[in-house]
Amino acid sequence: MRSNEFQSFDFAFTHAVIGMTLISFDGTLLKWNSALSALLGYDHNELLTPSSSVRTLLSQIREIAELGRSLSSLNIHPHRFQQNYYQPTGHLLSLEISISIISDANGAPLYYFAQFENKTINKHMENQLQEAEQNLQEKEKSFLQLLEGLPLTVVITANGIIQYVNSAGLQLIHAESLYQVLGTSTNNIVDFSNYSILQERRERYYSGNTIGSVCYLINCLNGQQKYVDGFTLPIIFNGNMAFIGIFKDISQQILEEERLIQSEKLSTAGQLAAGIAHEIRNPLTAINGFMKLLRSSERMNDKYFFIIESELKRIEFIVNELLVLSKPQTTHISKPVDLLSLLEQVTTLMNGQAALKNLKILPVCADQPIWIHGEAYQLKQVFINLLKNAMEAMHHGGNIYIHVHTTESGSRISVQDEGCGMTEEQIKALGKPFYTTKETGTGLGFMITQNIVHNHGGAITIESVPEQGTTFTVTIPTILEPEVAAV
Repeated sequence: MRSNEFQSFDFAFTHAVIGMTLISFDGTLLKWNSALSALLGYDHNELLTPSSSVRTLLSQIREIAELGRSLSSLNIHPHRFQQNYYQPTGHLLSLEISISIISDANGAPLYYFAQFENKTINKHMENQLQEAEQNLQEKEKSFLQLLEGLPLTVVITANGIIQYVNSAGLQLIHAESLYQVLGTSTNNIVDFSNYSILQERRERYYSGNTIGSVCYLINCLNGQQKYVDGFTLPIIFNGNMAFIGIFKDISQQILEEERLIQSEKLSTAGQLAAGIAHEIRNPLTAINGFMKLLRSSERMNDKYFFIIESELKRIEFIVNELLVLSKPQTTHISKPVDLLSLLEQVTTLMNGQAALKNLKILPVCADQPIWIHGEAYQLKQVFINLLKNAMEAMHHGGNIYIHVHTTESGSRISVQDEGCGMTEEQIKALGKPFYTTKETGTGLGFMITQNIVHNHGGAITIESVPEQGTTFTVTIPTILEPEVAAV
């Protein structure tokens, strides 16, 4: 900068908010503004005879300026450097000093021009940031060390891409090192059949809902498939938004459950087979015996034919109940059903049989329709079976009560009789194939009733007191009225 040019900036020099000074080549302060005095901690007159700290600072500036001058760099552009400085109060400042040369009209150097900026706050913030970053790195290192020690599989992902897997996870999927899976999409690990679960969980997160637990079928690197169960949480990893999933291998557990279910199925099939053999063998034995009597008899006997026909009908009844039990919903479609209307139809149907036994069916129902989703024919079968059970338990007349109670979660329908009742042992045995408290029953009717109720999302409970009566209670979910539900 030429001297005549600098004179035009004299006003700016005097009133600048940053410290400015002119320094001779021997290191003497020639001119300075008030901002520099305030920055260095001295008034204007005190800088006429600089303190040792100011002289040290000027000496450092001169040394750096001389170096820049020898390289001719100060003639082209300012030289900047950082310098610590203690004010008289002992307060440490971090200064950024910019040095250039002021020349005369002929280009001859006159003196140095130095500018001082206080970067103490910036330096402090920079140090804090570095310290925080270092602490964060140390915490992440400790965090990863903790994850490495966990026996459960830990996976960290960002945007569906794997960022980290702990040792237990690598062992689970048969990976030799982290680099085999780092940067891999979770779609390569989760089986294709579970992609809809992945997508649903992502949508739930982005819509602000909780992700919750999940069970996945995964593909290991060795071609093996496994089931894992766990949960996912959002975290910050390497300064970015990510998700951490913690999973447990439940493949063996699922295998054991499948074996148990298969074992129970085989056990039930064995019980059914034994029961069927027993129930059908008796009428077959009777039929065989009366057929022999007919062969040895010289004349036809209508009584024998009647017994044979009765036993054949019993076999047919057992077979029909088994068919209903095995396929309770094969020929029907679920739709909205008015529960009160259905109970009214069943009550009307059973009133005739009740009257023959000196029984009364007394329904206690609400006035408004109660809508449930199901198959009307099967639901009628449920309440017909319950009413028939109630009638067969009452040998001396009496009343059968039907109570309907509705809550927000569903409806409770109770069928209460005044019959012989059951013991705790008899209640626990109900539902087993061919167990019955009746002389001519098969025990399959209650199994059919249970299956229908469960297939409609409901449950059935039993309360009974010997010689006082029994109450069967069916709980089933309700829905809005069909017109409202369709909106």
